[in-house]
Amino acid sequence: MDVNLTSEERAQILSTIEMFEVITQTQPDDCQSLDILKEAYVKIGQQEDALRISRLLATAYLQNGLYSSALLECEGILSKQPDAADVLALMGEIEARAGKSSGSRSAVADVQPQEGRLMAPAPAAPAQGGSLVDLTRPAGTGAPGGRTGGTARVGGRGGGGHGAAPSAPSVALPAEDGNEQFAKFLVHHRIAPEQAAAAGIANLRSTNARIQAGTAPVAALLEQISKAGGPDVDLMISALIDQTKFGYVPLELYDIDRSVVRMLPETLTMGRLFVPFDVVSRTIMIAICNPFDGAAKEATHSSLDYHIQWYLAKPAAILKVLRDAYRLDARD
Repeated sequence: MDVNLTSEERAQILSTIEMFEVITQTQPDDCQSLDILKEAYVKIGQQEDALRISRLLATAYLQNGLYSSALLECEGILSKQPDAADVLALMGEIEARAGKSSGSRSAVADVQPQEGRLMAPAPAAPAQGGSLVDLTRPAGTGAPGGRTGGTARVGGRGGGGHGAAPSAPSVALPAEDGNEQFAKFLVHHRIAPEQAAAAGIANLRSTNARIQAGTAPVAALLEQISKAGGPDVDLMISALIDQTKFGYVPLELYDIDRSVVRMLPETLTMGRLFVPFDVVSRTIMIAICNPFDGAAKEATHSSLDYHIQWYLAKPAAILKVLRDAYRLDARD
């Protein structure tokens, strides 16, 4: 056990481990979640579990074409278990696959990961780069200007406790929120019918125009499409995950500290439905329900001195977290 951890921080790490064990069982190729889970085990001194997850992470890197990352993970295991036959065999497989990779890149060069970037259908692609939306940076790359940091340890909650947590300073955001592109993506991939998507966009704009900033969270496109006769929200999220390989978090099962949520300004939380839900060492995890809001992602990177991991979550779960974090029900 890390002697620098308090009993509360250790309990929070154990809660994080419990949640990410569930996530990685259902999403075994989710490198982000596996890396967080491994680090959490390291922080509480559970070396055997950390090595177990490290093996899974090496395999996930391999499946995602991240050969150098997979090799580094294997080397880390061998430094502690030099006679691990399974890891030596895995390294051979990694090198064999890397050797077959085409192009001029090095035999063990990483292929760009898919997490954190949604590739666009050609008809909907904007001018830049042929992608429907560039989600700013591959997940976990940190803030602009090479900043890294944050002071929270694993399980640290931003020092806020459970009392009234002050919100982060407000940031200005452009009106463009990516919902139009999101709707086009859903239609193109037959996740939602065009008529329901169009009606959902219209209802979304009308509903959000009536919301006074800071008084309530904005509406979510997926819910508006469902109300307009489209598929159930859960079905759309499932299809979206299949299409994008984006990580998913069952936010409704998470015990979230209000101070973590309020590490972002209300313009991003209430205004764009971006919800920080956990801090693990120098990484902050954020749940979203519109992965096409590039402007809000850029503002998030500018607002936080942390590496960022992005996850999809159900709009209803995000809205409930926000109502709890800002005690909106008490205002009604």
